Amino acid sequence: MAQRPSPFDHSHQTQVAALSNGLNVLVHEDSRFPLVAIRLFVRAGSAHELPEQAGISHMLEHMVFKGTARRGKGRAASEIESVGGELNAATGFDATTYIIDLPAKHWALGLDVLQDMIFNATIDPDELESERQVILSEMEQGDDDPHRRIFKSIQGSIWADSPYARPIIGYPETVGSITRDDILEYIRDRYQPANMLLVLCGDIRLDQVLGQVEAFFGGLLNHGGTRSAVSLPQASVIRPPVVQVEQGPWQKAYVSLAIPIPGLRDVHSVGLDVLAQMLGGDRTSLLYRTFKYEQGIVDVISASATTLDQVGMFFIQARLDPQNITRLWTGLHEMLGRLDITAFPPEALNRAKLNMEDSLFQSKETFSGLASKLGHFQFHEYTFNAEQAYLHLIRTIDAEQLRDMIRSYIRPQGLVGSVFTPRPAELETSELTRILEEKWSLQESPKAHVHSAATQAEREVIHLAPGRTLIMLPDASLPYTALSMTWNGGDLLLRPGEQGLSELTARVWTKGTRSKTAVQLQDFLADRAARLSAGAGLEHLHLNVHFPSRFSTEMLPFLQELIHEPAWLPEELARAKQEQSAAIARTEDNAVGLALRQTFPFLFPEHPYGYQRSGTIQGIEAVEREQVMSFWNRQKDRSWVLAVSGDYDRDAVRAFAETLARPDAMAAPVPQPPRWGLEREMLLQLKDRNQSHILVIFPVPGLGHAHTPGLNVLREVLAGQSGILFRELRDVQGLAYSVTAFLWQETHAGFMAFYIGTSPEKEAVAVQGFQDVVQHLFDNEQPESELERAKNLLWGDYQRNRQRLIVRSHETAEEIARGFEMDHSLKLIEQARRLTIQDLASLIQEYLQWDKAYLVRVQP
Repeated sequence: MAQRPSPFDHSHQTQVAALSNGLNVLVHEDSRFPLVAIRLFVRAGSAHELPEQAGISHMLEHMVFKGTARRGKGRAASEIESVGGELNAATGFDATTYIIDLPAKHWALGLDVLQDMIFNATIDPDELESERQVILSEMEQGDDDPHRRIFKSIQGSIWADSPYARPIIGYPETVGSITRDDILEYIRDRYQPANMLLVLCGDIRLDQVLGQVEAFFGGLLNHGGTRSAVSLPQASVIRPPVVQVEQGPWQKAYVSLAIPIPGLRDVHSVGLDVLAQMLGGDRTSLLYRTFKYEQGIVDVISASATTLDQVGMFFIQARLDPQNITRLWTGLHEMLGRLDITAFPPEALNRAKLNMEDSLFQSKETFSGLASKLGHFQFHEYTFNAEQAYLHLIRTIDAEQLRDMIRSYIRPQGLVGSVFTPRPAELETSELTRILEEKWSLQESPKAHVHSAATQAEREVIHLAPGRTLIMLPDASLPYTALSMTWNGGDLLLRPGEQGLSELTARVWTKGTRSKTAVQLQDFLADRAARLSAGAGLEHLHLNVHFPSRFSTEMLPFLQELIHEPAWLPEELARAKQEQSAAIARTEDNAVGLALRQTFPFLFPEHPYGYQRSGTIQGIEAVEREQVMSFWNRQKDRSWVLAVSGDYDRDAVRAFAETLARPDAMAAPVPQPPRWGLEREMLLQLKDRNQSHILVIFPVPGLGHAHTPGLNVLREVLAGQSGILFRELRDVQGLAYSVTAFLWQETHAGFMAFYIGTSPEKEAVAVQGFQDVVQHLFDNEQPESELERAKNLLWGDYQRNRQRLIVRSHETAEEIARGFEMDHSLKLIEQARRLTIQDLASLIQEYLQWDKAYLVRVQP
């Protein structure tokens, strides 16, 4: 078999050119999908702001969506969405990135919109004032999230006296004082061609691109005198350790440690990435094994190396029950104070290398990920070939180099510890500081089978036995296999007193087999860069696995054992119960999560659709091993569909499927249509938060109904940056940072929901705003452009989502399991293309009836 090029080597497809004004243009040619991803990187992040400008980069990112002389407010997003694309932007510390993904035939429109919205932005004073209120609301929303508050407290201490200490979003006082002239001057100062990189990735050609780029961007000028780098104080990384404790309205505690490390271009940055992977990168890591698996005192724990242009931090974070804070704090500092390479098992280094390479590869499976990754290397490290150096350093780092890095960087100088705990809490900063100093004082001075690709060019459907179906979806463009198996059942097999049991079973199922403990299983997967997950839904249970195809001869027998001989180990059930209980608490700490968790029982009382998907903490804690095994025995013999996508050995896959295809499949359970709840309003409370959250819910039919294609179109008309809800309630009225619509459907029921998060004093106005939108839709026929935008968005979303192999296999398995034809989703889009303005108006009249809507509110 011919040698494949390295999946990381893009030099034969990627080229970089420069315009005469200094704008760099990276083009990556790839015709796998009819899509193009465009990215514009601008060296204009929050770290480039003066103190009095804090938040201006983020505010500008908002304002460029508010119109130009050629395009009115929201028109940029509308034009991109109207052809089936997506438009977005993100502000970071070191850059602002503008993001467009769209069908390949419209790539020139993407360049036109991008150049116009940024460099011809009107920055209307009235719009600026409206958006200022939206950003202040976004700040309040961020303060309701413990993770964002933790990061803000950490960054303010670890990068003190530098621009990186300031939150990207800015402060209320700085955002409140930024003027239109300030923003225009900032564009002139930072948005210069020499400060930018334009990336185009997808079904495109360099010779086509450069002329258009020159036409749109060639006239931009550089204005001298800008600050090109971030200035940092020399003493910023040699401070004594700092410990911070904050009490808040949470059910869980959050513990974080941050240690200063160099920025991303430092020679040690890659080694610190490897160390973070070994210490807390996955379930085989030292932190996870010690504090989650062995001691059972955390819900989750992880480590990462965050490296920015000029600074970095080694970041450890954990979520846990409050009573375990001191135990975790002591154990963490004792581990870090004594840390040496000998603390890791011998296989840990090679496993970390393999999984880091695999993670880099997976991030580039889509054009969107590929454009972002190539652009990152080119923009921040000045050549996309920096990726090859990164991979070389990963592959060649050894234990002695890691030992030197531990001694050089894992130290208490500059360390910042942050503990967020529910109130009231008896937790003294002085005691935590004493533990830290005591524990750190102990620190010493410083042969694989490669098989052929699937030979069948066409997809296959093979009925192995009644209720047992194998689907093959060959795609040899990547050396990976994705396999998805979907059983009918899930929550439909549960009795009312068993709520949460199907999800719990899925959690513990993948924690051991006859021959492998949970630890051995995780090691087995990590050593093969394999990803395994199981999940339970209202009507199904599924298993997904994704792995390099060279490991197929080991993975298929493993999966056979997992399906036929799961262990259901008591200790793993206890851990799964702890995880699920923690997930319930975390969901109820989040206003939107709480609303959705309570919505289904509210809408569908006394029906499986109304079950608490995760159950209750008390119910989950009471589950016994026999109940899990009883549910599994009900579930495992139900009908199933197995779909495999990617590069695989056809005969091996079929032989594997036949070992699972016993001829005694039970019929799929047939749920009865639910009765909708009689109560129309539900009020929930989440104390000590800043914002109210509102859902307005309209009943619609379930999956398979003839109106489903039209309801998908209606959702797109309502949602998105150029959707009616966003335009009216955010852009015009400035009521919220977050407003959208979404569609949920199961076999026998569905709903269309409007969502908004807003200030408590604006609740009534927001609800009235929703009602006004509905009335407007009733009274006014939608323009043809709105309908075309929605249809194109459906097509664009479908194409973007299906770039990943695992998405294709999972989608196919679920569609066939539901009784639909293959490519059911694509056929829905084709049906949606035939929808007329009159059809849309009929759907609005039939389903958006305010007097039949349900109202769910979460108040602080």
